[in-house]
Amino acid sequence: MKLTSVSQTPGQISFSWTDAGPVRILKDGKEVYNGSGDSFTDTGLEPGTIYSYVVKGGETMKIQTATAVEREEKNQDIPLQELIVTTVIQKQQISMAWEPIRGVEQYEIYRNGEYAGTVTEPGFHDKTVKPDEDYIYQIKGIRPLELGSEEKTEKPSPLAKVIDLLKSKKDEDDMLVETFLIDKDIGRLADHLNDDVLPRALDYVLRYTTFLESEWVENPNVLSEMRYFTGDGRSFDPESNRYRTRAEVKINSNEVSLTRDVGASEGYSIDKELVKREAASDKDILVKNVQTDKEKVSFLLDHSVGNPLVSSPDIVYEVYGAFYPNGLIDISGEHDEAPHHEIYLKHAEGPWKPLHRSKTRGLERLAPPTANRFWRYSNVN
Repeated sequence: MKLTSVSQTPGQISFSWTDAGPVRILKDGKEVYNGSGDSFTDTGLEPGTIYSYVVKGGETMKIQTATAVEREEKNQDIPLQELIVTTVIQKQQISMAWEPIRGVEQYEIYRNGEYAGTVTEPGFHDKTVKPDEDYIYQIKGIRPLELGSEEKTEKPSPLAKVIDLLKSKKDEDDMLVETFLIDKDIGRLADHLNDDVLPRALDYVLRYTTFLESEWVENPNVLSEMRYFTGDGRSFDPESNRYRTRAEVKINSNEVSLTRDVGASEGYSIDKELVKREAASDKDILVKNVQTDKEKVSFLLDHSVGNPLVSSPDIVYEVYGAFYPNGLIDISGEHDEAPHHEIYLKHAEGPWKPLHRSKTRGLERLAPPTANRFWRYSNVN
């Protein structure tokens, strides 16, 4: 059995196949097609929503894809949020295809943390998989920072000229090069190729923490009375109580709630004597756009917190989360390349699962127009 096409609109998903014979198609364990045709269209769907199908013909195949979103409805701050990623699982093969990311010319693929190849087209086929093993893939791309509309003038700005030079460098360490990371958590292949659908209770906690790895951070303003600031002196750790900021979002079937906290900032003299200690306001850590319906529970987490001791750029990030009754999780975000960022997810009383961790590339990355990092994590339900 071979899948020949998949297409999406805001309200429907279509796919076709060959060499199957009679075919049954199930969605969330319920039969939605039974016949001898070679195509199927599912209609009346919600825009920007992920759907999964088990196709039983000559062999069994699972297809996960999403409906499209109208251009004017897309979240411009998180470009990966509505990016359609199609995953096809068969007994001895995993295939992925995704919408191209404008400006990205090649994609590095990692399987279970190991480099698996580089592709120039937005697709990857892995024929070396085993049914009883777990797999998680990461798709990584970079591109020169794209200018906002205010920069797109007939006369190139100085920034535009710098970015033109970067187009030949494409170095992830450059301050004007954006990084995109898409993690697809497949799990165990054998679990997907059956009729069973095991709903998972919507009982999650998403924990997002920013922190400074160093014990001390030197103030670049040598004329300031405060020559040093204290850092958090740690590496990645979901349970640590040392941080700059922490936002914790609790999700259940009919409610999304936020707990937030900001660690105190401390400024010290040249002799490392305390000059001032103060915590910034948490008023700009917010959960917005909460939606709870039969398809999913979704929300937007917005964060902007600065150093209360001196004038400096805020730590800014944004996260979109969608949780489905069938166990699907889809979380995407963007953040400055400073300080350290760590995002974990816990189901009920289970352990913390790391979704995204990013090391600082220097506090100067907080200031515009430096590039941001864009990330997305989703599983296959």
